[in-house]
Amino acid sequence: TPDRYLHEVVLQRVDSLDAEGSATVNIRLFLEVVAVWVITALCLVKGIHSAGKAAYFTVLMPVVMIAILFAACIGLEGAGDGLRYYLTPRWEALLSAEVWGLAAGQIIFSLSPGMGTCISLASYHERSYRLLAWDCVVIAVSNSAFSFFGGVVVFSVVGNLALTLGKPVEEVAASGEGLAFIVFAQGLAQFEGRWAQVLSIAFFLTLFLLGLDSTFAVIETLQTYVNDWILSRNPSAKITARGNAARLALIATTLLLVGLPYVTRGGYMLLEIADHYIVTYCLSVSVLLEYVMIGHVYTAEQMIEDVHESTGIQLPSWFAIHLRYVAPVTIGIVICLLFASELTSDSLGSYPQWAIFLFGSLPTCIALSAIAWPAAQFRFRRFFWGIVYPMLSQRTPESLAAARLRARQGGFKSFQDSDDQPEHGHAI
Repeated sequence: TPDRYLHEVVLQRVDSLDAEGSATVNIRLFLEVVAVWVITALCLVKGIHSAGKAAYFTVLMPVVMIAILFAACIGLEGAGDGLRYYLTPRWEALLSAEVWGLAAGQIIFSLSPGMGTCISLASYHERSYRLLAWDCVVIAVSNSAFSFFGGVVVFSVVGNLALTLGKPVEEVAASGEGLAFIVFAQGLAQFEGRWAQVLSIAFFLTLFLLGLDSTFAVIETLQTYVNDWILSRNPSAKITARGNAARLALIATTLLLVGLPYVTRGGYMLLEIADHYIVTYCLSVSVLLEYVMIGHVYTAEQMIEDVHESTGIQLPSWFAIHLRYVAPVTIGIVICLLFASELTSDSLGSYPQWAIFLFGSLPTCIALSAIAWPAAQFRFRRFFWGIVYPMLSQRTPESLAAARLRARQGGFKSFQDSDDQPEHGHAI
């Protein structure tokens, strides 16, 4: 069956993280991960230009594949039941904090507003480019439309499978990887002849290409960070193709090593922990901090001015209120609801505390501290150079000479800032 094949053959999954062999590397998974990073490095070796060419295939091909799957699956017997389950609103779910958290995490992960991906990729445009606002609308709408369209395909197959098994759709439908790798695989197996193989190849090739797209985006974002850091330290430095290739190899190798625990026989459970904390907390809180930095540190007015300069669009004045208060308060409420839900639920209760700390709490704290530190540093610099330094600069070296001498002779305890003392007088 698909579930046994996934867990016993592909993942070689153990029952718990404390079981014998849980830290053993799954060689098959390791080689597959290595292959992904090699493909990524080869596609990005020439920088953003080769990434753009590779994106024509990795982005457009999944659209073609999902269209083929739609044509083959929409007419299946029972597909209507699956679509009815998919499209029928369940309003009571809106009262669940977990639903809001997962929805926020999903849209943040897919559009990458809290990870700098869109900003990094957009930075390669010419300064004269004036279609950024249109790009934002197209990307946001296309992302949600593709997700919605993919759901139509999946639940058409789920409805057919439920009819075949004689079960309600809600009993057959699963969440997460169970829906894609178990339920959908069972549904595709219902097709006759070679259609089952062709559609299975199309579906899983779509998932593979979408995963490559995410990998490309992560690598390009990190490489842009590194290049910007080099230029900030040495503005005269040149970003060469050879240097880019070396940094690409270093980043890919580092991420490969970071991913090693997840290709062990217990890696599936470690991935569940990491996914829970990254999607639920790390991304949500990072977006909140980004709003705080933009609205209060960089200032909303400056951001509105930048948008006008880059796109020619003048945002309304109330948009500053949105950046400063409405958006951060909204995402803050979602985060608070998530914390409350975490305290009352036991979603990770079956995992050992050491695993939750090492692969959940600790990486989240490190990531969030790395995000918050630049904002604190920026605020300190603004305070020092904007307030403290002008106050100090008002005192000329001549007027400070007496104070320095008194401090050297009598110490700070007897320091008195008296204007009527002679320059060579003694401290009282």
